[in-house]
Amino acid sequence: MDIKDEWNDFFETSTEQEQQVMKLFLDSLKTKREKNHMTHIASLLDFKTTRINDHTLEMEMPNSPILNNSIGILHGGLTATLLDTAMGTMASLVPGNKKGAVTVELKVDYVTPGVGELFICRAEVVHNGRQLVRMVGKVRNEHGTLIASATGTFFKLAE
Repeated sequence: MDIKDEWNDFFETSTEQEQQVMKLFLDSLKTKREKNHMTHIASLLDFKTTRINDHTLEMEMPNSPILNNSIGILHGGLTATLLDTAMGTMASLVPGNKKGAVTVELKVDYVTPGVGELFICRAEVVHNGRQLVRMVGKVRNEHGTLIASATGTFFKLAE
């Protein structure tokens, strides 16, 4: 059975929620193909980034069925993914960094359950060193409720 037949067979017996998730996957593949996101995960999670200034950015992630853990709230790993991506993106954009940055250390503190329609991560540079960038990040929902905070260290890639 090829992938097209598998897709059609699954679709025929799928629930409404499964169809919503399939649509999310399909939309994310289309978005990635159109190069609206650099990675599949950013496309699937529908990240939207706004640069505030040279040291701060915000990244939004709308809630969807794929984000929930087994008790129906934002999965902690996906919260960490949002934090890591936002802070890493900002670390890649600091003055003097032309190649990008990779995560060296990430510490996440979960404060309240992740509920809401939209999750917004604000990432700020604490220190921009010669090789390392120290970051802080906070995830809030659309009502401003703090869900998680994090600190991270990112290594600047050499040119």
